[in-house]
Amino acid sequence: MARAPDPKDIDPREIKILSDILALVLDEQPGHAATALERIRQMARRDVVTGGALKNLFITRIGTVSPQNVIAREKGLRDRVRDLERRLSQSESDTRTAQSRLGRCQMDMGLLQVEVATFRLQKPWRYAALAFATGAGLLVGIAGTQFYHSLTTTRAVIDRATYLR
Repeated sequence: MARAPDPKDIDPREIKILSDILALVLDEQPGHAATALERIRQMARRDVVTGGALKNLFITRIGTVSPQNVIAREKGLRDRVRDLERRLSQSESDTRTAQSRLGRCQMDMGLLQVEVATFRLQKPWRYAALAFATGAGLLVGIAGTQFYHSLTTTRAVIDRATYLR
């Protein structure tokens, strides 16, 4: 079964050659026209292209498409452009949102790094401050107890040695 060539697959150089051959077919010299027709047949056999497919190729390439098809195609292209513009604006919006979130995350990361660095610097001093506070608390407690006992009146001293005899 013969295939219809896709206009995208055809080399522009081949179209140039084909148009030159067609120009020779229309030439008034019979020898040139017959040779050109034979060349077209050879190219069609080589590429497995039928006459109808070749006709469709010329119609689409030359632009002899009906106005309804042109209008429908233009409408389809406009719709596609509108859709692509909408998707582009959505992508730009998503990019701005992602950039702002990235900025916030980077600020949070910086703050966390400062806190971690501060914590690491304070850690050795924390134990020393705790030991110092514990020692100071004990000394203040002992001193306070002694001060309290020095201010209170004492009763007569009981000789406890008598209990041991």
